[in-house]
Amino acid sequence: MYKSIAVLPLVTIAWSAPVLAGEEVLYGPAPEWVRESELDSQDLDEGPATLLFDWQYRLEGGVVYSFAESATRLDNPQAVMQAGTVSLEWLPDNGDLTVHRVEILRDDEVVDLLAEGVTFEVIRRERALEQRWLDGELTATLAVPGLREDDVLRVAYTVSNDEEALGDEMQALQFLPSEPWQVGSARVIASWPVDEEMYYAAEERVDLPALQQRNGYNFLELDLPLAERDPVPTDAPSRFRRPDILRIGSFADWDEVSRVMAPHFEAAAVLPEGSPIIAEAEAIMARTADPLERAAQATQLVQDEVSYLFVGLDGGGYMPQSAEETWEIRYGDCKAKSVLLLSLLRHMGIESEVVLVNTQGGDAVPELLPLPAFDHMIVHAVIDGTDYWLDGTSSATRLATISDVPPFFYALPLREGGSGLVEMAQRDLAVPQLTVDMTMDHSAGIDFPALMQIDLRFVGPAAAQLQAMVDAANPDMIRQMAASMAGQGSMDIRISDFSITYDEEDAVGTISMQGIIPSQFEWSNGRLRASVEAGEIGEVFNPNRSRPSWREIPVATLGPARQAFGVRMVLPQSGEGFTLEGERNVNSGFGNIRLTREARLEAGELHAIGETFALLGEISPEALPQARREARRLANNTLELVPPDSLVWRWELTDEQRAERAAPLLAAYEDVLEFADEDNLGPLIARAQFLLSIYDFEAALADFDRLIDERPSAWSYWQRATIHKTLGNRTASLADLWSAYDLEYENGTAREVARELAYQGQADEAFELMESLAIADDERVWHFDMLATIAAAAGDLEQAQAYMAQGVADAPQSPEALNADCWFRGLWNTRLDDALEVCTRSIERASNASAALDSRALIRFRQGDYAGAVADLDEALAITPGLAESHYLRSIAKLHLGQEEEAQADRTIALRMAPHLQDFYAFHGIHGPG
Repeated sequence: MYKSIAVLPLVTIAWSAPVLAGEEVLYGPAPEWVRESELDSQDLDEGPATLLFDWQYRLEGGVVYSFAESATRLDNPQAVMQAGTVSLEWLPDNGDLTVHRVEILRDDEVVDLLAEGVTFEVIRRERALEQRWLDGELTATLAVPGLREDDVLRVAYTVSNDEEALGDEMQALQFLPSEPWQVGSARVIASWPVDEEMYYAAEERVDLPALQQRNGYNFLELDLPLAERDPVPTDAPSRFRRPDILRIGSFADWDEVSRVMAPHFEAAAVLPEGSPIIAEAEAIMARTADPLERAAQATQLVQDEVSYLFVGLDGGGYMPQSAEETWEIRYGDCKAKSVLLLSLLRHMGIESEVVLVNTQGGDAVPELLPLPAFDHMIVHAVIDGTDYWLDGTSSATRLATISDVPPFFYALPLREGGSGLVEMAQRDLAVPQLTVDMTMDHSAGIDFPALMQIDLRFVGPAAAQLQAMVDAANPDMIRQMAASMAGQGSMDIRISDFSITYDEEDAVGTISMQGIIPSQFEWSNGRLRASVEAGEIGEVFNPNRSRPSWREIPVATLGPARQAFGVRMVLPQSGEGFTLEGERNVNSGFGNIRLTREARLEAGELHAIGETFALLGEISPEALPQARREARRLANNTLELVPPDSLVWRWELTDEQRAERAAPLLAAYEDVLEFADEDNLGPLIARAQFLLSIYDFEAALADFDRLIDERPSAWSYWQRATIHKTLGNRTASLADLWSAYDLEYENGTAREVARELAYQGQADEAFELMESLAIADDERVWHFDMLATIAAAAGDLEQAQAYMAQGVADAPQSPEALNADCWFRGLWNTRLDDALEVCTRSIERASNASAALDSRALIRFRQGDYAGAVADLDEALAITPGLAESHYLRSIAKLHLGQEEEAQADRTIALRMAPHLQDFYAFHGIHGPG
């Protein structure tokens, strides 16, 4: 309805009632009621660059006059540039702009630009037209001539406001800036005749002075800035966070505001005989006898057939268009749309009225001075004793959603007899705003990616946005949306198909996508588990009320909101042995948030559904401790899907079995590649990594060849180097590592180059490369570890041991350093006497001990303790089942124990995952008996 108050020291907003208005800038002295501010020479040269801000108001005879004066010292060229253009704004339909002073103070000289004939240029620019806002505001601009550094620019002007809709009533609002705003002198003064009944108020923390009477007028004067505001938690209700504003008005209470405004809207809603609006209402009545369905269809008609455009011309800030005019021109603002909807509902015999609301900070309205300073209008209808709040400027309202209560807290009905504020009682949304249905086909195995289908169904305004996309029929836009959704969250979705549909009858928009997602199972506590999420609360509820001054501040809750979730997961092995751990059925909540969940295992599938409900409101300080406990209890109420111990890992499958399970996924990757933009290499990378995970190294190599041809990078060269090494082509591996290092001079890459050089007999080149590196403190362990490896590969074990000792000395308690030492000793078969102690210390300190256990197993193997080695390797593989090195070493240890069949199984698995391990361990003399 009106522009919201800008929280800036330079902005004042005032309203009131009718007078002659002009589109020309007037020039003249300040009104007699203005108390002039003085500036002395010391003020000009010292203190803040902002020397003066003075706001003064005179409310009289239904007109509000707003005087503003500023003086600014221009301390640098940038300040000269910023102040070089003066812009003053006013609404010519409501009043005049009178300029009193434009002066340059330079040393002891005063340059009076107005006296020299300088004038403002008037332009009309609808700056908010892209937001469908046409208010007729004019801007007077002046490029100030002759400004120089160290000048003081002083400007004073008055704007009159006479708001037709308010009659003789008046209102003024002034933002009250606080420290740390720096200003030499600032104040606000308001005055009105002593015989005018005026009311005034500001926020509780503002200590307003007593009124003074002079010459038949009341004066209210307040020096600025106010003391700096105390911090307030960001989750406090808006009434605790609202800016400090001085409000002045002639309205005794909300009833008077309602009475004054109502006649304009009642008159605008009257329909003449034969009105086309009556025909529209009759058509709705002919389609249905249900008053609620009639109201829904009337709301849809206004939303769909009348476009939004705020028109503030000709007193339109508060005055509505008639329903007839709105239907004829087919556009209007919230007032016009509400009046049109009101006329339709009343013709159909539905009890209804227009109401004023605030879309922001509505919880504060009861604490504010009664003024018509609302920013939106909707319609309140009562059908079968139930309140309905209908918004003609919204979209996609249907019978299913008509009962939804918008998040405005309070409404002011406009009634000829007057009305107080009415609380907009919250209730759960009738249907979910968003319903997510997700199907995941994990039948290939829980350590394979899953085929997925996701459907997201939107209702309400979000669905209307999808309708616009459907109507646009722009494939590029759809593809961009798919790419953005694939990148959301941590699921790393690879999309093979994406579509958007819109059901206009039910106003439901649906996004459907198909593709591939990574395995939903994560390794936890020695087992793979999948979290079953269907309606979980998002962020952790932990309001900060640590400061004593915050203890009595409630916590705001956002809403209303409702979302529904459905999950279906096809399980491998027909679901045999899978279990659910945790509470399957939940109906709980905290504060104004509620969650439901139901889960079951059935016919080899997991099924879970859930909903979250949130209501607008707040949690009182007294209720907050209980809300915290309930939130914590709900957060801990996890449900997990746990596979059986008999799970078959992908590396345990035969090549034929693995290929059969991978076939549908590879076909899906082909679809993903076809769907993706040509320059999007993400799907190619994803397929290459999947091929690596199923040990199809040749196919993966082909993908990385393509990737490097199209967009070479250090990462892609490194990955290809690893594949070459796995396939036994160490020359190609070294070449790729050099290429990676040439692209990015990373020390980690340099160390891998040095390792390959050492193993290929080029120790001098390896040492030279290592000596060229700049080493950070946190890299010293790995630096000396690599120097030790180079020296050992060259046959200088004594020097190698010295390097390793130096690395450990820099971090004697580091589990990584201790494990590096342990592994080095076992690999090079040196210093075994106290090696077990070193290894054990690493195991005890490690957060994941699988690598350290593998290293200790190698020490035990070197010492001939094959059973001890197998025990350590069993434990390592229990923690991290996919360690190829542990499988291979265990196969060798079992051969020494005579367990040939088990040894062969481990060897097959290890060489399936890492074929190069046989040569690597053989190089170090690690092999079976004989």
